[in-house]
Amino acid sequence: MPRILIVYQTKPDIVSGLARGLTNSGAVPLCFFADQHQHWVDRYIFHSINKWAHNLRLLKKGKFLFTSHQLNHLNYLNIKLVEFYKKSKPDAVLFIHGINYSDHTLSKIHCPKIGWLVDPIATPERLYLFASKLDWYFSYSQTAIKALNTIGFIKTSYLSHAVDHQQFYPISPLIKSIDITFVGKHSMHRERYILAALEVTRNVYVYGSRWIARGFSHPSLFFSIKGSQCYGQKLNRLYNNSKIVLSIVAKPQSTKNLQSGINMRPFEVLATGALLMLDLHEELSPELVHENNLILFNSIDDFKTLLTKLLNNPSEIERIADNGQKFIENRYSYNEMAKTILSKFFEINHLLS
Repeated sequence: MPRILIVYQTKPDIVSGLARGLTNSGAVPLCFFADQHQHWVDRYIFHSINKWAHNLRLLKKGKFLFTSHQLNHLNYLNIKLVEFYKKSKPDAVLFIHGINYSDHTLSKIHCPKIGWLVDPIATPERLYLFASKLDWYFSYSQTAIKALNTIGFIKTSYLSHAVDHQQFYPISPLIKSIDITFVGKHSMHRERYILAALEVTRNVYVYGSRWIARGFSHPSLFFSIKGSQCYGQKLNRLYNNSKIVLSIVAKPQSTKNLQSGINMRPFEVLATGALLMLDLHEELSPELVHENNLILFNSIDDFKTLLTKLLNNPSEIERIADNGQKFIENRYSYNEMAKTILSKFFEINHLLS
């Protein structure tokens, strides 16, 4: 049984579902969580000194002290990853792309190295910086794949996000008391849509970081903010309590109203039986059809018109939501993802042997 080391962070919770999928596929998952490896010296001393140095304008923005110290967060993290690798002796390492580990660290890992891009990165050079050191690079974004291809990197392919059906499922009976919910970090683009929703209904729930400060400028937004985090069973229950859940990118990637890269949230929403409202994406399945099993929009005016129409027609919300939940059943599972990753591992292993 191949031992697969997954390198990521504890939140958002991708690793538990993927680890279960690997186990179900006959592999042994090992996990290294970057957010569990920060030395107290960096957290409390280096961070405070850097903060004061920036506040007092002794350091330019983007410059930091202690970058060469071994207890600096990135340096310490690289050291701990190499230690964990040597101790656990995996047959392959899967880097879920967040942190760019150093070339020195990657040179110490002698088994197949696979990456998976799960967040927007528009710059091909930044993508290539990490992908070029790996044996294969999966991406949730077709645009990212094309960007890598244009600079000569071809060891890449599409790998969609998935949904953990053990975490996200319909809870019945449960009253859908919330008109529309949004979960995600603040951005000005997202804020415009939340304010638009508040023009249609005041029964809006928002969870995510960096919203509170903006809420002071908009009282209706302030009272819609319910927390900075929502995960696990709390998130499943929130979606189940919501008639509609909005999913929208933080920042538009083009002027053509077509985004690239669908994160795990739309799949989780569909799995709970809530109605999904989603901006247009390049990777959208042809079986996901507007006004059949989800709602698609391409502008704020379009969004407001559709939201008003839906909230005045509860039976239509129920019909579309039910169709969306039926679509996601037995699809986009971590079992499928694990099989894709393991297939690539065996292929690479064969070429390297």
